[in-house]
Amino acid sequence: MTRKTSGIYRAAADMFHKISKIFPKGRNRYAGFMVLLGIAVAMCSCTPRGGDGAQGKEIQEGKNSGDSDHAPSGEHVWNLTELPKPESAVRVTSLKYLSDGAVRISTGDAHFEHAAVMDSRDGGRSWEAADAATSPELEDEVIGKYYSAKGVPFAYSSMELILSADSGTEEKAVRMEEGETIFSADVSADTLAVLVLEEMQFHLKIYDLQTMECRYLEDPELSEFLARAADHAGGQISLDSQGNFLYIEGTGIGRYDLTQDRFGYLIGEELYDELINPNQENGLIHDLGIRDHFAVKDGEDQVLLSVSSPVSEQSKLYLLERGAPKEEKQVQKEKLRIYSLKESAIRQAATLFQEKYPELEVTFEIGCTGGNGVTLQDAIRTLNTELMAGEGPDILILDGLPADSYAKKGMLEDLTDLVEPDKENYFYNIISAYNGGERIYQMPLEFCVPVILGDADTVAVKNRRELMEVLRKKAGTGIPFMVSKNISEAALELFITSDIAGETINEVKLADYYRDLDTIADLCFSDGERDLFPVGDKMAYWAEQYPGVGFCPELDLYFGEAQAGITRIEALWDYMKILPLCREKGLSYQYLNRENGNYFIAVSVLGISSGGKNPDAAKQFLRFYLSGETYGDGAYPYFPVIRELAAGSRYVSEEGESVGGTSRKHTPDQTMDMYKLTPAELKDFTAFLDGLDTPVKDDAVVMQKVMEQAEACLFKGKDPESAAADACREVNLYLSE
Repeated sequence: MTRKTSGIYRAAADMFHKISKIFPKGRNRYAGFMVLLGIAVAMCSCTPRGGDGAQGKEIQEGKNSGDSDHAPSGEHVWNLTELPKPESAVRVTSLKYLSDGAVRISTGDAHFEHAAVMDSRDGGRSWEAADAATSPELEDEVIGKYYSAKGVPFAYSSMELILSADSGTEEKAVRMEEGETIFSADVSADTLAVLVLEEMQFHLKIYDLQTMECRYLEDPELSEFLARAADHAGGQISLDSQGNFLYIEGTGIGRYDLTQDRFGYLIGEELYDELINPNQENGLIHDLGIRDHFAVKDGEDQVLLSVSSPVSEQSKLYLLERGAPKEEKQVQKEKLRIYSLKESAIRQAATLFQEKYPELEVTFEIGCTGGNGVTLQDAIRTLNTELMAGEGPDILILDGLPADSYAKKGMLEDLTDLVEPDKENYFYNIISAYNGGERIYQMPLEFCVPVILGDADTVAVKNRRELMEVLRKKAGTGIPFMVSKNISEAALELFITSDIAGETINEVKLADYYRDLDTIADLCFSDGERDLFPVGDKMAYWAEQYPGVGFCPELDLYFGEAQAGITRIEALWDYMKILPLCREKGLSYQYLNRENGNYFIAVSVLGISSGGKNPDAAKQFLRFYLSGETYGDGAYPYFPVIRELAAGSRYVSEEGESVGGTSRKHTPDQTMDMYKLTPAELKDFTAFLDGLDTPVKDDAVVMQKVMEQAEACLFKGKDPESAAADACREVNLYLSE
């Protein structure tokens, strides 16, 4: 079972709510807790727009402004305005322009309960209860309940969609093929559009509701747009009221003419990016929040967006409207620049910090988005140049960066006096170990634990050599040592918890590591399975998404389909999945590769640049984060370094009562019961966390290069010595810069 935000990201946004049901733990949960960094997971940047005064932002057209055949002519801009929600609404769970021009939304509370349906006759500025029919019932768990342009309700699960009967029509139902998952859907007139997720790729199915015939949209430009949408947490779709035009939200708002089979843009990528990311200087970051629903009005002069925060557990409504430019007074604000090499959940904290301190202008910059041709090495070189010139960001999210080098060169502020006075409130063993037991220059805000699962012999191993001995001893039992889909995470975790990487890469040790991986693969793959192994399950992809991907082997062990598993305990929910193995199957868990230390993965590591322009605001941001205000009352994607939050009171009770069961998508009838932790179990596990004392080595460039060569060994037949030589040549050159 893979996890994706992003997947169980068990957070608050409706988008994430949907994804968590499709992927019970998720392929990109981290990318996801933001979104779904996900699968998965997008977050806010900074400056809030709109409010009770309906103030907004305007962007002139001209930058990929779209190619709509019936768009208004003349000079105009898109104005962004926040709209009021109905008084009782916390969440917006669906949104649609009806055929008569009204706007219909479904709402609920913070837990997606106490649903209500509301209509607006003035473009979303006031609301009234709708005279709406009840949504149809499904056998599977419902992901979404929506309305067609005619106001006919429909609902869907991950596999099935049912459209209620209308006057003169019968109820209609469609079911996905094996391996397909409904990600988004919309209905207008006689057209049903379904966005399908299959093998981590989007494709579109269009149904004629009169004949129920289905066709696939295979336009190359559309396919390219869908691929980018999947990479950047997009993928919501909407139809016009006649079912002639299909709109897709992603990197821009795509527009597909279903009558002419032609793809274009309603709002192009660059223009859309400026509208929703006004403070982003490099890369796509979703300034407003997680965009979970949208709709386009006939005439294409208005676009409604529903966005939500996984922390505040609130939805907001925004209107993008074509019109004349608005005059706004420009107020010069003090700036706080935050930089992250990759996607980071810190972005959401930046949004909340901006809301609390509106006198600041907080910007969030991403060095490597993956979509602009900039490599990890390019991004790091650019950042290093800025830092050396004294023009760098105020705050650095150090994940994947050569942070130890920055600290040694005096490029990071000493945070000891800020953090140490409250050390009893934190997992200080994590903070201290990450800084070598000395002064604090790098502040890990979250963490997780690489572990090995299995019987007593398996969890007793202390290094990879002992692991290989156990593996060979257990071969030939008819049960694989681990399932094949666990191999990529095993490869990654075994590398970052090893002594292969130091100031340089040890070529001999790396070749031995590649040889062992090949042996593991030989004993875990079935005949011919390597040739069919999906790209999204291979090592290079996992390194690229790190730490936002992982595998959940617990159910494979529980049902006797594997003897061992290598995974990460990222939150109490993960530990709750391991406990049934211990209670019922006599299995256990242990730190992975613990010969040289009890390893942990630090996530969202914050550093303050010594050359930043606003050190006081940067320190205030760290205080704000450590106050716990950035966390909602839900579950977290990783253990917060704040002890009280990591304890996860929602998952602990005196009786340890049931919280239901969990199953795999391909075997829904096989269920493993799960229970809350008792205080004694929480105490034992907290002691396990207190025993962590060694950070993994997870430089982003090093991991990427090493995993690319691991993939070449396992899937392309490259010999371990050549793979190690090639990896070392590239990595050691990078490390010497």
